[in-house]
Amino acid sequence: MIAIAASLISFVLSAKMSQAELQNERTFWSLASACFLGFGIWAMHFVGMLAYRLPLAVSYDPLITLLSVLPAILASFVVMSKAPLNANKLWLRSIYMGLGIGSMHYIGMLTMQMNAVMAYDGWYFLLSIVVAVGLAGVSLKTHEYVSTSQLHIFKQIVPAIIMGCAISGMHYTGMLSMHVFSLPTTQILQEPETKNLAYLVMLMVMLFAFTILILIELRTRTLLLERYNAVLSTVQEGVFTFNNAGVIEFSNPVALSMFGLEEFATQTLHIRDLVSPPKNANAPLLVALKKAAQNNSVQSVPLMFEGIRRNGKVFPLSLRISVLPGINIAYVCTVKDLSDVKNQEVFAQTVFDALPNMLLVKHADTLSISHVNDAGSKILGKDKASLVGLSDFDIFGEKEAQRFVADDKALLQNPEKQNINEYDVTIDGEVRYFETKKIVIDDNYGNPQYILALSEDVTKWREAQHTLRTLNRRMSMAADAAHIGVWEWDMTTNELIWDDWMYKIYSVPKDRFNDNFSDWERTVHPEDLDKVKSKIEQAITQKTGFHATFRVRVSKDKYRHVRADGRIEGNKMFGINVNITDQVEAEEKIRKLANSDTLTGLANRHALSTYMYNELPRLERSDKFCVLLYLDLNRFKPINDQYGHAVGDEVLIEIAQRMQMLCRVYDIAARVGGDEFIVVITELNEGFNVEDLKTRLARSIAQPITTSHGEFSVGVSIGHATFPIEGKSLEELKHLADERMFERKRISHIT
Repeated sequence: MIAIAASLISFVLSAKMSQAELQNERTFWSLASACFLGFGIWAMHFVGMLAYRLPLAVSYDPLITLLSVLPAILASFVVMSKAPLNANKLWLRSIYMGLGIGSMHYIGMLTMQMNAVMAYDGWYFLLSIVVAVGLAGVSLKTHEYVSTSQLHIFKQIVPAIIMGCAISGMHYTGMLSMHVFSLPTTQILQEPETKNLAYLVMLMVMLFAFTILILIELRTRTLLLERYNAVLSTVQEGVFTFNNAGVIEFSNPVALSMFGLEEFATQTLHIRDLVSPPKNANAPLLVALKKAAQNNSVQSVPLMFEGIRRNGKVFPLSLRISVLPGINIAYVCTVKDLSDVKNQEVFAQTVFDALPNMLLVKHADTLSISHVNDAGSKILGKDKASLVGLSDFDIFGEKEAQRFVADDKALLQNPEKQNINEYDVTIDGEVRYFETKKIVIDDNYGNPQYILALSEDVTKWREAQHTLRTLNRRMSMAADAAHIGVWEWDMTTNELIWDDWMYKIYSVPKDRFNDNFSDWERTVHPEDLDKVKSKIEQAITQKTGFHATFRVRVSKDKYRHVRADGRIEGNKMFGINVNITDQVEAEEKIRKLANSDTLTGLANRHALSTYMYNELPRLERSDKFCVLLYLDLNRFKPINDQYGHAVGDEVLIEIAQRMQMLCRVYDIAARVGGDEFIVVITELNEGFNVEDLKTRLARSIAQPITTSHGEFSVGVSIGHATFPIEGKSLEELKHLADERMFERKRISHIT
């Protein structure tokens, strides 16, 4: 049993040696393996000697007893570590092992001191060596098979049993070869005394085994800890861990330096002593961190927080968090100090702002604005913060935006990745001209990341050119001016004189107009008449110019928009009328586009906010309810990725139409993201069933959609929030509905 146990432990440690990465580790495991096997052979010998009883007084030489273990350890070290040049050959290793076992046995026999003569039978002597070599070879071969086959560690018991048989077989075969002959002075004992030395040897072997096992375990743990600390010490980012209660448990040197901490102080710190949550955070810091650790999709994106140094100063940092494995819940965070990055951003923004020309930076993938300088903010009439994230469609008219987007897409396909163009842009009703140079900025992998546009206002130069062309085309412009209606009104007699274009603008035949001011009044829309007359009276009273826009009737149900300008000279007022119907309708279309999604025609975020701003107070006054449904399409992204955005747009348009059909005239459906929608069902009574609403909407969306590439089906995850029970503002309702939608989507992914 001792031989088998020692062999098993030796083989296990030998496997450890083959897995070690460092040379000194291999040496350590080889020596440990050899010591176990050598001391096992030694212990087996002396325990076996307890079974050998002579009717003589027998004692053991202590020095030779201790030295007898050396051949076994040396042979075991040579065999297990393959130290010699050709020790990997099986036959050579078998001989080494057999000779080591035999040497230990016969040297151990020399330790016996007795008043008798001990002799050996030559054939049995050789047979014991053959048994040791042969069984050792079988054992080593079995051990190699087990190791290379990567079987379970307990399979090492098979070669261990064979090696144990080799050790004990050699021992008892060797004992058969030994003969003891008495001398004339030999004293025969009736009750031979068992010597205590063998027991002492067993005790020493057990102590050795226990000690070396403890050392091996301690070394393994120490090595792992040293490697772990070495890795954390060389990491350029700060690393710290905290438990489920938020108490800091560990910090690497980078984190200690980053937060200005001493090593001993970390045991008394809480996570909130190091990290400050954003001002607009919707949840406590610890809750937000735990939620981020559980959310695998968030782990790829660093969280942005403010760090708190020991001296109270704050600094920007990015943080990634994961759950540590183990029974006790704990979390590990890697943090990066963004102070230098922030300083670089401030420096770059300062340089941008110092430029006299407008500078815009767009994301290459979304074509939305990421940076803008002061000149750009001033020209566009919006502050920088509100411009960030907007697209061309959010700032300019549809045609202008389409032209800009088409130009940006062409630029991204251009091998030179830069161009210079001149654009005419309408800003606050004024056409301005810009000479713009655009450059594509790539990331580290050569993929387009940003588009930088530097624009110079050349309006004055273009106006000068226009003035020059005007002088050369005065006659043609005068002809065009004939399309403006000219009128004269005698304030004393109320006589009103029109030219030919006035009759065309008002669609009034000359024979039906009596040249009287009252005839003109009858053509003006009733809702606009009082306002126009008020401006006329104001101009007369204050002796100022007259300017007004109003509607005139051109048929039974059709009205035309007219702009009138005039000035007073004596008792008469002279002026012109211009048909501005096209302009007004275009402006109304622009306003409609500003409040609707360009793809689906549904309301956009701005329209939704305006609707809820007016609707919620009205519902509160009338003691009515409304429910906000937050929808996120399922299985839409694969369609978009595989068949392209055109097919994805067809799907979105069809789904938008289905939502619109389910809405009543006073409800609203809005698109708030790529495949995210909000539907508000209003004018509900207390007993309404929101689940029926969600089911109806989900069934409608789930119906097959026919596109240019065939039929597709998408699902939807819906979250809801009810006013005023669960929220009293749009943001509160959206937040709760979004959370419920996210939870529904998470459950659907699990199931």
